[in-house]
Amino acid sequence: MLIGEDFSKIRVDLNGLILLEPNAVISDFVMGLVSFLIARKLYEKRRAHGFIKYWYYFFLTFALGSILGAIGHGLFYYFGPQGKFPTWISAILSTYFIEKAMIKSYERYNKNNTLGKIAFFKMIFIFLLVITVISSAAFDRDHTIGFLPIAINTIIGVFISVSIVGAANIKSQEGFQWLLIGVLAMLPGAVTFLMKINLFQWFDKGDLSHVFMTIGVCLYYVGIKKIDTKKAPFI
Repeated sequence: MLIGEDFSKIRVDLNGLILLEPNAVISDFVMGLVSFLIARKLYEKRRAHGFIKYWYYFFLTFALGSILGAIGHGLFYYFGPQGKFPTWISAILSTYFIEKAMIKSYERYNKNNTLGKIAFFKMIFIFLLVITVISSAAFDRDHTIGFLPIAINTIIGVFISVSIVGAANIKSQEGFQWLLIGVLAMLPGAVTFLMKINLFQWFDKGDLSHVFMTIGVCLYYVGIKKIDTKKAPFI
């Protein structure tokens, strides 16, 4: 076990093709596949209500980001940190879509779409902050700092939107309880990643956090299936 620092990247030479972090490629791809299958299940229902629509966008964007993340990890030798930018963009968008989904469940208290506007401008602010960070000299020394504002935004955005709004609606429908459980399932993944808790080289902080995140998205889907948008709090 290694805590507080990272193992060296695993390198595999496939007849001249240099593949880095094959473990991250696998865990990212599995997480992306699970999210894509959930998005596919929600596809037909996405027009029923804004709540379902934005959850569909979340799973689809999260799936795309995970698959692009697998590519970014695997081909890091060729693309460098820039290969991770598409994944970082999708992470910001995914957080925004979760926030919008939960706002839709709180819509009758959201006069003039104030919460929606706050979520949108927060997303723009995070984009500008990340651009500032990756343009700095510090990013050249340590590219991982580029993901830090994204990670913080995800933790805060998801916690506030799902936990607080979900808790406010939990008495109305059981499904919101499962959304809260999903958040709790993901929190250890955030701690693992930020604290750099690596079990061993072939299953490091990223792989362990991906496990928690995959469990979390599955619990989100369980909750969404149990929520009826024709009942309170939606009406």
